[in-house]
Amino acid sequence: MDGHMGMSDFYVMNGEGSIVDLKNSAEPFSASGLKSCPSCRGPLRNLNRYGRIVRRALIDEATKKFIVWANKGFIRLVTKMQAIEAGLRETAGGKQQASDKVSPETPLSGPFQLQGDRDHQISQIGTLTRKENRYKTIIALRREIKKFLQQVNEKEQPFGRIYDLAQDARSHRGINTNLHSNVDILQVRNRLLTTVLLIRCDYTILLTFINDRKGETSASSCGVEVDLRANRRECERLIAESHSENQPGNTVEGHLYWARFFALERGLMEPGSELTQLLADAREHLQHAREICDKYPGQTAGMQEEITDVEKMLRDSTFYMPVSNEEKAAVYAAMAHDFRGTGHWYYCENGHPFTIGECGMPMETSRCPQCGSPVGGQNHRAAAGITPATDLERQFGGLGI
Repeated sequence: MDGHMGMSDFYVMNGEGSIVDLKNSAEPFSASGLKSCPSCRGPLRNLNRYGRIVRRALIDEATKKFIVWANKGFIRLVTKMQAIEAGLRETAGGKQQASDKVSPETPLSGPFQLQGDRDHQISQIGTLTRKENRYKTIIALRREIKKFLQQVNEKEQPFGRIYDLAQDARSHRGINTNLHSNVDILQVRNRLLTTVLLIRCDYTILLTFINDRKGETSASSCGVEVDLRANRRECERLIAESHSENQPGNTVEGHLYWARFFALERGLMEPGSELTQLLADAREHLQHAREICDKYPGQTAGMQEEITDVEKMLRDSTFYMPVSNEEKAAVYAAMAHDFRGTGHWYYCENGHPFTIGECGMPMETSRCPQCGSPVGGQNHRAAAGITPATDLERQFGGLGI
């Protein structure tokens, strides 16, 4: 039974088969799936001797299920966001129906001041446009995105919950030593992607509102005073964390939206030294974005065109809704396709799972979204350190997700 459970992979054993020491720290995805008794096929969860191995496998299994669930949820939200953006583009330029135009229930005595944190900004717009279907739809989607962002937070993931429970138990027993948290198993990619999606949603709402106000007021003023410092700070936090987590695509998104928010604010600001400095900062953000795209072309495909578009916004003092480039749309389509159970699952050299669609064999090399190590390969040959995730294939192969 010890051989069946792979005890020698986790413990140092003496000649009599007794455990004398731990062999490793039960690294993430080190257990080869949940095993049952080879004789009766019964579960082994209640045997204390194998408790550590079984619990490791349970955490791994729950984490893999979380990855699939989170990806499915993100793709659903992105799809809804793209549909709403397409509808808003169709009604841009004063083409919307009269029932969809901004018409405050209480006439404004002066310029509408849009300021505070991001939630407060959207709350202000929602109050002013509560009877308009266009705003109802996208603000409802924003609530969905915020809820999903909380659900994919590291503390809500299987390992994060277990870590918090263990820390709580240790504190109640008077043990002050912190557990060593292996952050590699925590899936940060979906949270960062969802953070970008929430920023994108906020930008779309703000852009639509300001354009609508421009359409109903004089050409010299749109009747709105904005302060988007909170939005730019959020972009700076996204940039810092994405960089630390080796997520170049999300890092570029942070730089792009910093400049986009400034472009929105610039059209409503009075000329001065502050405006000049912010313009220089925005151009610096775009320069950093270009450098990242040059360094990681595979993970930032199509984003050079977005940088050019934002540079034009700054140069022409205009602003408009970004259009998803073909490369990014292809990435979302691939994510939706791969996580439906098609293709094949693999582990990178650090044990992070990923999928390869189509025939399931590698044809190009990329980087692991979790740790940056090489994934994929060339000509149906996997890169060094890549191993098939046969346990994940058994668990998720063929699922309709």
